[in-house]
Amino acid sequence: MEIKFSHVNSKYFSDISFVIPKGEVTGIYGKNGDKLLRLISLDDDSRGIIYFNKIRKLRRNYYLFRNDMELVEKRFVNLFDIDNIYEYFREYVRYKKVEVDDIDKKIKDSLRIVGLKVDILDRRISTLTGSEVKLLQFALAFITNPKVILLDEPFRGLDLNVRKKLIRIITRLKDKFSKTIVIYSNNPNYLYQYTDYLIVLSNNTVLGEGNTSDIFFDSKYNIKRPDIVDFILLVKDKKNVKLPRRKSVMDLIKDIYWNVK
Repeated sequence: MEIKFSHVNSKYFSDISFVIPKGEVTGIYGKNGDKLLRLISLDDDSRGIIYFNKIRKLRRNYYLFRNDMELVEKRFVNLFDIDNIYEYFREYVRYKKVEVDDIDKKIKDSLRIVGLKVDILDRRISTLTGSEVKLLQFALAFITNPKVILLDEPFRGLDLNVRKKLIRIITRLKDKFSKTIVIYSNNPNYLYQYTDYLIVLSNNTVLGEGNTSDIFFDSKYNIKRPDIVDFILLVKDKKNVKLPRRKSVMDLIKDIYWNVK
């Protein structure tokens, strides 16, 4: 689903315009990026022109677009004051008004997508580790089979193995199921490595948007760059060697081996 905002105003933003490309991983970088996620999810009031797949959002069709999106919060919020995971899932299905013939199968399928074992349904949310809670949030988001998944600082506080697992999940959702993913993070290293398109925020508006690599290599934005971008630019400045714009450190090491004497 492509999303387009044109001259939109809200409590936190002034006259913002941007595009979320369909079937890509889009990053949001800058202050109040979490607020922009909520604006995209239609959780915040706004004034302006908003299109979803070239259909303009109006009061009468709002619910159609809202149900196509799921926001995975930075921290888990227990909506129902239910601690048992199985009961929480069942209540979430009812809350989201998901039409399904077999609720248990739907729940188990969502768990399998994120690599959680079915026996976790017998546990309590309060006993989960931080990594398990994050995977549980992802599983809940898949219950509605959304077209757009919004992620608020999804990698914060996670160890390397869980972060890699989330990246595999995100990549699969994009490549196999053509989902549109939006990630807000203030870590430029994550955004550079994992996103295709980038929206940069500054002073309550959009400073720039475009291909993630192009944005980070463009000095006009004056933003903190990823470590790998700083290194590539340093090699060009000190050694007069133009390395390719690699996102993988291992690929960059190979380039250095062959090009830098």
